Amino acid sequence: MQRQTIIAAWCERIIEGGWLLALVLIPSYFNLLSSRHFEPDKATSLRAIVLIMAAAALVRVLEASGRRPAASAASGGATRAWWRQLTAIPLALPTGLYALIFLVTTATSVVPGTSFWGSYQRLQGTYTNLSYMGLATLIVLTLRRREQLERLITVAILGSLPAIGYGLVQHYQIDPLPWKGDVISRVASTMGNSIFVAAYLLMIVPFALYRVVTAFHAARQATEPGDRADFGWGAAYLLLTLGSLALLLAVTKFGAVVRSFDVATNVPDLRYWWVYPAALIVVCGLYIVPTLRPHASDRSAGLIWPGLLLLGFTLLLGLAYLLGQAAGAQVVQSRPGRDDANWPIWLIGALVLVAAAYALFYTLPRRAAPSRRLLQLQGLGMLVISGFLLLTIFYTQSRGPWIGMGAALFVFFTLLLWRAYRHARGGAAAGLYRNLLIGEVVLVLVLGAFVAAFNVSNAPVFQQLRSVPYIGRMGTLLETDTGTGLVRRLIWTGDDKAGGAVALITSDPLRMLIGWGPESMFVAFNRFYPPALANIEARGASPDRSHEAYLDELVTKGVLGLAGYLFVIISFFALAWRLIGRVDDWRIQVLCIAGVAIVAGHSVEGLTGIPIVSTLMMLWVTLAVIVVAGGLAGQYSLDRAEPALVPEPAAEAPAAPKGAANRGGRRQGAVTRGAAQGRAARGRAASSANPLKLLVYGLIGVFALAGVWFFNADNVYADMRFQQGQILSDNPNSNYEQLLLGTGYYLDAIRMEPRQDFYYLNLGRSLMSLADVKRQSANGQLGQPKPNASVNDLLDTANAQAAEQLVYQQAPLETISYAQAVLERARQLNTLNKDHYANLARLHNFWFGRLEQNPAQLRDSIEWYRQGIAIAPQDVTILNEYASALALMGNYLHTQGNDAESQSYYQQASELLAKSKQLDPRYADTDLRLSEVLRLQGRTAEAVDQYLKLIAANPHAIDTQVSAVADSLRDQPDQLARLRGAYVDAATKQPDDATLQSFIGLLSVRLNDLPSATSAFARWTQLQPQNIDARRNYTLVLSETQQYAQAASQAQSMLALAQQQRASQDQLNAYQSLVNFFTAKAQGG
Repeated sequence: MQRQTIIAAWCERIIEGGWLLALVLIPSYFNLLSSRHFEPDKATSLRAIVLIMAAAALVRVLEASGRRPAASAASGGATRAWWRQLTAIPLALPTGLYALIFLVTTATSVVPGTSFWGSYQRLQGTYTNLSYMGLATLIVLTLRRREQLERLITVAILGSLPAIGYGLVQHYQIDPLPWKGDVISRVASTMGNSIFVAAYLLMIVPFALYRVVTAFHAARQATEPGDRADFGWGAAYLLLTLGSLALLLAVTKFGAVVRSFDVATNVPDLRYWWVYPAALIVVCGLYIVPTLRPHASDRSAGLIWPGLLLLGFTLLLGLAYLLGQAAGAQVVQSRPGRDDANWPIWLIGALVLVAAAYALFYTLPRRAAPSRRLLQLQGLGMLVISGFLLLTIFYTQSRGPWIGMGAALFVFFTLLLWRAYRHARGGAAAGLYRNLLIGEVVLVLVLGAFVAAFNVSNAPVFQQLRSVPYIGRMGTLLETDTGTGLVRRLIWTGDDKAGGAVALITSDPLRMLIGWGPESMFVAFNRFYPPALANIEARGASPDRSHEAYLDELVTKGVLGLAGYLFVIISFFALAWRLIGRVDDWRIQVLCIAGVAIVAGHSVEGLTGIPIVSTLMMLWVTLAVIVVAGGLAGQYSLDRAEPALVPEPAAEAPAAPKGAANRGGRRQGAVTRGAAQGRAARGRAASSANPLKLLVYGLIGVFALAGVWFFNADNVYADMRFQQGQILSDNPNSNYEQLLLGTGYYLDAIRMEPRQDFYYLNLGRSLMSLADVKRQSANGQLGQPKPNASVNDLLDTANAQAAEQLVYQQAPLETISYAQAVLERARQLNTLNKDHYANLARLHNFWFGRLEQNPAQLRDSIEWYRQGIAIAPQDVTILNEYASALALMGNYLHTQGNDAESQSYYQQASELLAKSKQLDPRYADTDLRLSEVLRLQGRTAEAVDQYLKLIAANPHAIDTQVSAVADSLRDQPDQLARLRGAYVDAATKQPDDATLQSFIGLLSVRLNDLPSATSAFARWTQLQPQNIDARRNYTLVLSETQQYAQAASQAQSMLALAQQQRASQDQLNAYQSLVNFFTAKAQGG
C-alpha cells in the first residue's frame, strides 16, 4: 500500500482548513478601515485563501508523484488520456470551458486589466472568478471522507450565524456601528446591502433543512434512547455557539468605540486592523469543534486548539488595548445614548461561555454512537437555525431573495416528498407522502395566485395590504414606474434617449458573441446610459451591473459567457437528478435535493439580483459538494488511479446502493474506492528528506505568500491608506497641513496599487485643493508652471514625509502642474472612464479661473470636455459643464474685444444646453447654466427672470452663484432688487433658513440698504450662532452703520469662536485687532 507522507497529510489539512475558513470568513468579514468595506475585501480574502490552498495542493501532488511507482504511473497514462480523465469527473468539462471563456473574454476586453483583476468597487474580475472555481476544484480533488463532507456542511451552516446575529442586532437597534443607511427596517448585516445578505442566507437554508431531515430520520432509526447526558452535550454545543456570537459582538463594539490615532499627526491609524478577522478565525475554529464529534470520539488535540486560540486572542487584544491606553494613542467614546464601551464584558463573557462548553466536553460521558435524544437535539438545533435564517431574510425586505427563497423551499420539499413517496411506495406511509406532496403543490399554486392578484388587482383589500410593512412589498413586483423597478427597467431597456443594457448587447455582433469583457460594464455602458436614470440614482454614476445576472453574462462575456454559465448549471442539475435517482443512501439523496434547491434559489434570485462574493462562493462550493457526494456514494471515481484498499469500520461507511452488486464491476469498485480513499491516508509514511524537494516546497510556499501579499493583501492595505487620505482631504475643515498629510496617504496607496486609477483621481483633486490653499496665501506670487512635472517625481520620494515636503515647497502653479500630471496618468490607465476627462477639464477650468487668466487653459478644458462627451454623450452633467466652459471662453473673448468669436462660443453653449434640456428635462442645473449664459451675454433681465423661476421652485437653486450674480448686477439695482425680493419671499416661507438670510444680507449690502442688511445678518447670527462668517458679516455691517459697541461685542464673540475652532494664529491676531479697533471706536477713539 502506498502510504501518505506527513507533508502530504499536512497539505490536506491546510486545504481543508482553507475551505472551512472561507465558509466562515467570507460571508462575515467586512473592513471599516478600508474605503470599500465589503465586497473587495471579501474577494481579496477568498483569493488569498485559495492561493494558499493551491500551493498546498501543488506540494501534495509533487509529494505523491515522487512516491508513486513508475509502473503505476505508466499504466495510468496508458489507460486514459488526460482529457478522458478530465471528462470522467462530473462538471469538469463545463467548468473548464467556463474558465476558458473568462480568459478569452478578458483577452478581448475593452479594459483587459480591469477584467482580469476586477474593478475598484467590486473586484469581481477573472482572477476572483477563477478563485471560486479553484476552491470548488480543490474540494473535489481533496475531500475523500464522509466526515469531511459533513464537516463542510456543518461549518457552512454555522458560518451563517454571524450574518444572522448581526442582522438581528441591526433590526432590534442595538448595533454599535453608526451606518449611514437604514439598516433597521432593511437589515444589511455583514454585507452592507439587504439584497446581498438575503441572497447569501437563502443558499444556506437548504443545507440547514438537510441536516434537520437527516437528523430526525437518524433519530427514528437509533436504538439507544439516550439519557440526561445528552442534554448536557446539547448545552455544550449551545454554549460554544453563544460564545462565538458574544465574541463577535465584543469586537464589533470594540471597533465602534475604540479610536486609535498616530500621536504625532493625530490621524486615525490602522493598528487594530487585525481584530475582526482574527476573531472570525477563532470563531471558525470553534465551529469546527462540533464536527469533531467530542460526544462520540476520542478527545484529541484537535479539540483543544480552538479554545486556546480564543484565550490567546483575548490576551492579545487586552494587551494591545492597554498599551494603546498607556501611550495615549487612542480614545474610547460611545455614541450618545449608548454604552458600547462594555466590550470587555462581552469578551470575558465569550471566554466564560466557551470555557463552560469545554468543561462539559471533558466531563460528560461519551458513547460510540449518538443516541436518539442527541440526534433529536441536533435536528432541533438546525431547525432553530433555519428559523433564524428565514427571519433574517424576512427582515431584509428584499423581494428578489424572497422569491428565490420560495423557489428553493418549493424545490426542496417537492423533491423530498417525491423521494419519500418513492421509498415508501407500497407501504403504509405512501399515502401520507402523496397527500403531503399534493397539498404542498396546491398551497404553492394558491400562494402564486394570491401574489399575482396582489400585484395586478386594485381591489381595496390589496391596496390596504400594499401599505403593510414587509408584506406590502410583495404587492409591487410589477411596479416599473417608481423605485427599484424603474431603476432596473431603465438599466435593462433604457429610455427614449438610449437603449440601456439591451442596446449595449446588440450594438456590435462580435461583442454580442464575446461580450465587452468581465467588469467592463461601467465603461461600456456610457454610450447607452439612459439620462432618466440620473433622476433616480446618483447623477453621473454609470451602472457597473445590470441587476440581472443573465444580462450581466451577455454584457461581459456575450453569448459565449451565458452559454458557458448555463452549461455549468444545467450539467449540475443533470448530475444531481441522476444521483437522486440512482443512489440508495437516503442522506446522499437529501443532500442532492438540498444542492438542487440551493442552485435553483440562487438562479431565481439572479433574475433581479447581482451575484456577490459570498453567493458565488456558495454556488461553487455547492457544485463541489454534490460532485463529491456522488463519488462517496460510489457512482464514479474522483481519483486518477485506484488507491490501495484499507478496510473501513462498517459503522462509519456510507450506505451502499442496494443494486450495486448487479450494476457491473466498475460501479462496485467505485463504491469500495469511495469508502477507502480517506482511510488509506491514516497510515503515514516518513516524508522525504531530499533537500532539493524541500527547497522546491519552500519556494512554492514563499511564492504563495508573496502572491497573497502582492495580489491581495496589499490591495486591502492600499485601500486602508486611501481611506486615511480621504478622511483628511474630504473634510471641509481640514487645514493645509492636514491636506498635505492626506496627499501623503494617497501616494502610499498608489505605491502599493500603481494601476488603480481611482487613487490617482483623488490624489489629483487633493493637489488641486492644496494649490488653491497656497494661492490664497501667496499674495499673488503664484510661481511658474512646471512643464515636465511627472507623477514619478512624487512616487520616487523616499517616503510619504519626503513627498509631503516636496509638495510643501512648491508654488501654486507648480502644484497644479503635478495635479495635471496625476490626472493624466489616471486617464492613461483607463481611457474609457469618462470621469478622467471631466476631471482634467475641471482642472484646466480651475487653473484659468483661480490661478491665471490664460486662455490656453480654458481651451484645454473645452477640449477635455469634448472628449468626455464623445465617450458619454448622454451625461448631462459633463454636457452642462462643457457648455459653461464655452460660455466662459465667450466672456473672456468679449472682454478682449472679440465680440464676433465671443458670440460663436455663446451660441455653442446655448446649443449644448438645449441638447441637455432635451436629454433630461428635469435637471434643474441646465436652467441655471442657461441663466448664466444669458447673464454673460449681457441679457440680464432675461437671466434674472430665469433666476426668479429657479428660486421659486427651489430657494437654494443658485446658492453657488449668488455672489457672482450679485457682483455682475452691481450697476443694475433694479435687477438686484428683484433678486432680493425673491429671497425675501422664500425666507417668509422658511424663516429658519439661515442661508436665505445670508443672501438677503449680501444683496442688501450691494443695494446699499444697510438697515435691511443689518436685520438679515442679525437673523443669520441668531440662527447660526457658531458660524464665524455670520458673525463677521454682522460685525462689518454694524461698523458701516456706526454701531461700534455692538460691533465690538460681535467681534469679541467671533474671536472666542475662532479660538474654540482652533483657527490659525494669524486669524486670531486679525480678530483681536478688530476687537481693539471697534472697542476704541465705541469709546470715542
